[in-house]
Amino acid sequence: MTSPIRPDGGPVVVTGAAGFIGSHIVRILVRRGYEVRACVRDPGILANTAHLSAIGHEGPGSVSLYRCDMTVPGAYDEAFRGAQGVFHAAAEMGNLEGSTPQKVFDGGLLATRMLMDSVAAAGSIRRLVYTSSFAAVAHPADEGHLYTEASTADMNADRRRPEASWSLETVSRNREVAYAMTKLESERFVYAEADRLGLAAFGICPCHVIGPLLSASHQRPWSWQTRIGDMLEGYGHPRMYWNIVDVRDVAETQVLAAESDRNRNGERYNLVAPDESGLMFQEDLQALLQRLYPGCGIGGDFREGRRYRSPVSVMEKAITQLGLKPHSVEASVRDNADSLLAWGLVRTRPGEDNWQREGRDLGIASKWSPHLYPAIDPAMRAKLVAEGKA
Repeated sequence: MTSPIRPDGGPVVVTGAAGFIGSHIVRILVRRGYEVRACVRDPGILANTAHLSAIGHEGPGSVSLYRCDMTVPGAYDEAFRGAQGVFHAAAEMGNLEGSTPQKVFDGGLLATRMLMDSVAAAGSIRRLVYTSSFAAVAHPADEGHLYTEASTADMNADRRRPEASWSLETVSRNREVAYAMTKLESERFVYAEADRLGLAAFGICPCHVIGPLLSASHQRPWSWQTRIGDMLEGYGHPRMYWNIVDVRDVAETQVLAAESDRNRNGERYNLVAPDESGLMFQEDLQALLQRLYPGCGIGGDFREGRRYRSPVSVMEKAITQLGLKPHSVEASVRDNADSLLAWGLVRTRPGEDNWQREGRDLGIASKWSPHLYPAIDPAMRAKLVAEGKA
């Protein structure tokens, strides 16, 4: 087994460092005393990167910024040279302008293959932690099915609907399949390559990640922390079953995994609700926010209807094996909301019933879904454009 990383063992690298999860990984590493190389698309866009420099100034560790485009071969070669560990949080989510389902898939598996080429070229990496997704875990199952780290998204493939079949042909037009496939296949590739190269790699599979924003740039469309903001502003969304995990716990688990001497290459960790309190319908989350911010119009379900209790999974391995002490769900929700309010990114509405749903249009616009989702079936997009709906 390769030895764990340690603060005095050399630099560590975080890809996607400016993102919501990546920034929290950087923060924990710096607080532990690591020399962090933070990979970002463009260090010159200070609105996206200044918070990383500020984290570095807090110490006792340090932060240096590296310009890296994960779609370019060799982009990570310089950052990885001489490093002892890599935290790969960069990903193509599908929420950027011009994205397609195919780009989501390529931005996962193909980009990860190029990343592992840079790992091999460096020759110094001992530990690699890959930010996968609960999408790589969940598979077609009965409502209420309990998912564990042994669950994979391609189990029960024969139960998938034809339009969501598990195939490369479906990838070109279905973002959900593209994302699940690329995350699971990337995990398997990383573990195989790590074994070949003699290092240890681990997968982190988060579900609905919320918590404090470290930068205003973390309020991004189709991110769960932003959907919390919509609820604060009184926007009612379609029904949803939440499985809440704190971004700080997602980040800390990555560092604990890289520092542990109890795990082996190929182990994965479901970063999900710390207990049953984190499994809730949207109306339950609405009630929690109403208690935290009394007298405000907090959004809930857009309309009434059938609710589904899925995905069901409760955190265990990160706690029992790595010793993580997770944040309470209330603290996660509160700190997410407080940070949005502190940044001035949302405004609450007076009056507990003053929120927008079916039959009560208050003219509130969603910041979570402000426009058509970028990574949709190109044929469907063309049809919507032709009909004047996009």
